[in-house]
Amino acid sequence: MQTKAAVLYEQGRERPYTRSQPLAIEIVDLDDPRDGELLVEIAAAGLCHSDLSTIEGIRPRPVPLVMGHEAAGIVRAVASDVDDVEVGDHVVMVFVMSCRMETTHVVVESPTIPRDSS
Repeated sequence: MQTKAAVLYEQGRERPYTRSQPLAIEIVDLDDPRDGELLVEIAAAGLCHSDLSTIEGIRPRPVPLVMGHEAAGIVRAVASDVDDVEVGDHVVMVFVMSCRMETTHVVVESPTIPRDSS
């Protein structure tokens, strides 16, 4: 499967980013979900402070890197070992530092976001 993504190839470009253009909008290939993963069609994503810190080079990361780890969308595929998320679920993805892992968590339902809300 392919999708459009904002890809960072070089950190530390000067501001304003409208001139230095640190992100390239490209079509990228996606693999099928591996164990513990799911594929989400992104409806909306933003760049947060940690993304900007990465672009600036304050938080060095290997490049190329697809930006925008906080997003909302619809689950389109799940790995065979995933049983708490279903195709068609509306989800939000958030970066959680408190778990001491650099990973993105998917929220399907919470006390304020019930599964059947519309």
